[in-house]
Amino acid sequence: MNIVGLAYVGLFAVSGLLCFVAIPRARTFDDPGIQRGLIGLLATTGVWATLKTVFFIAPDPFREAMYTLGLISGFATVWAWLYFCSAYTGRTYHKNGALRKLSAGVFIGVVSAKLTNPIHHLYFTTTEVTTPFRYLAIEHGIVHWLATGLSYVLAFMGIFMLFELYLNSGFDTRPLAVLTALLGLPVFLDIAALLLPQFIDVIYAPLGVAAFGVGALFVFEGRLLAVQNAAQSDERSIYLDESGRIRDYSPAAAADLPELERSVGKRLETVLPDVATLVENDEQILARETAGEKRYYLISISTVTLSDSGVRILTLSDVTETERQRRQLLQRERELAESNELYRAVIAASFAFVFRIDFDGTLTYLSPSVEDFLGYTPEELETQSITNVIPETEAIELAWQRLEQVSKGESAQLRDFPLETTDGQTFYGDIRSVPIYEADVPPEERTSEDIVGVQGMVRDASERRQLEGLVSVINRVLRHNVRNEMTIISGYAEMLKSDLDGDAASKARLIEETAERLLGLSESAQLIEENRALSPELEAIDTVPIVEHAVTQLQTRYPNASVELETPPTAVAETRSRLETGLWEIVDNAAKHSGDSPSIEIDVTVTDTQVVITVADDGPGLPETEREVLETGKETPLAHGQGLGLWLAYWLITNLNGQLEVTEFQQGTTVEIRLPKPS
Repeated sequence: MNIVGLAYVGLFAVSGLLCFVAIPRARTFDDPGIQRGLIGLLATTGVWATLKTVFFIAPDPFREAMYTLGLISGFATVWAWLYFCSAYTGRTYHKNGALRKLSAGVFIGVVSAKLTNPIHHLYFTTTEVTTPFRYLAIEHGIVHWLATGLSYVLAFMGIFMLFELYLNSGFDTRPLAVLTALLGLPVFLDIAALLLPQFIDVIYAPLGVAAFGVGALFVFEGRLLAVQNAAQSDERSIYLDESGRIRDYSPAAAADLPELERSVGKRLETVLPDVATLVENDEQILARETAGEKRYYLISISTVTLSDSGVRILTLSDVTETERQRRQLLQRERELAESNELYRAVIAASFAFVFRIDFDGTLTYLSPSVEDFLGYTPEELETQSITNVIPETEAIELAWQRLEQVSKGESAQLRDFPLETTDGQTFYGDIRSVPIYEADVPPEERTSEDIVGVQGMVRDASERRQLEGLVSVINRVLRHNVRNEMTIISGYAEMLKSDLDGDAASKARLIEETAERLLGLSESAQLIEENRALSPELEAIDTVPIVEHAVTQLQTRYPNASVELETPPTAVAETRSRLETGLWEIVDNAAKHSGDSPSIEIDVTVTDTQVVITVADDGPGLPETEREVLETGKETPLAHGQGLGLWLAYWLITNLNGQLEVTEFQQGTTVEIRLPKPS
């Protein structure tokens, strides 16, 4: 084979190889239709070019078979091309069942004509020639030209779809237009082969497809993506690379943000510092003065992966009217002191996704961000029962309970609530649910009869759960180690105390007492850990038995203590049974610091709105730092070492919607626990 033959072989071999190499790049496009179209186009073209390469070098009788198989691959390339063009331009031809059946019928008919060519020879005949090199020359028949004409018509239909998109996109699509035009170059080579002896009569189409595939996926992928997105949306879009530089922008974005003109390659903070600041601070609303009018844009961010790099897409949606109404509503709420509605709006903006359901559990709306957390698109879940994404029976029952609660006009919260993702994993979220009222009912006139649904706001609890689990493990390990070490120290101190006299024995007792205090702190820390994750939901409980049990414990631990208790027959408060833990820390502190024979008075009284538990001692009074713990809950461990139990009491009682007050602190201490009565 001479140099001309080697050139032809090399040209088609390289074309086939480039097509196969480009296939993994096609998978970086998120749209499955574009993916399938590009992969099909590159695969069929790669096979076609490879078969042509083999056609030139294979010995008889294989050459004619290679050519036939190449024709079949080439015809398949046409349909892959149309599939890609339809998907890329946002059309639905590739999804049309009737068109797919028609295409399959035409394909089978043409392939049958090619496979039966050895019988009728209407498609092509062959003759071996020796110039410009030895190869099998093809003489095409009438059926070939009919099939080729059909292929050209179909191919140019796809090219027309692309050029129409290029013209309407508003982007600078000249590089893509030139790239697409390369697909037509082989046509001229085919014509030249018929007219000029310098070219051999073969189909050159694989060369054009290879050039398009390589250019689209290795050179102009970003521009290709931008134009495709512009075709399917008229949003204001800005495309950023991984370093924050502007790669492209939509015409709509340039119209409202004139600073974008000639900004490709520049950093976002240089061109649009206000937008960059909002993105950096994770804020969503951009306010801009446009033609003397203030307009508002909602900024959303999405990320796509192209080859080995990520592209961020900033989408600015005009929400001027909605934002104006929202701001007016907020102003009216401030004027009318309707802070609760404002609170709801602010909280809702901070959650991962939002949903709405009817009282039969049917999902009626989900924000688009639900796909990021559960894997479902909003369309997949809308009209479905919420129980379809709740994996546990107990969780389903709890959801129904909360739904009933909201139907009465109350808000409801669920902590660490399990939801099932598309891949069967469990997503844990903190959910806050509020009632949705009829829009035309004024807030002051709303009743449960006006509730038409439920709005739920979900916060991702995964990171918090992981952190809390780590903290819990650390706490358990530390408490275990402290108890073990302090037990050893206390044991040795007791041994030393019995063996020593005088000042040395006093120091040994001091060591023993210090070890006991540290063990007490460890126990308090354990109680805090045990109560930390418990539900704060309250219930009606008689506090008198709780107080009486605490007094019994006190007299057992401090037999020299004088305790006076006055209680009514019942004192029902809205609380939880773990109130006893907080009460014990207060009475224990009173006995512990009031001398050898402490005197403690405990009274339980009931008012119209509260149950009041009063604990008074005759001790020296609380130091300022200790009193601050009870009054504010501020723990100052560097200033003292005995306030952990008091902090536990403060935390437990306030967490149960109660109040803790120190009314005396000079001679003796009086602490009041105020708990709400059931409504």
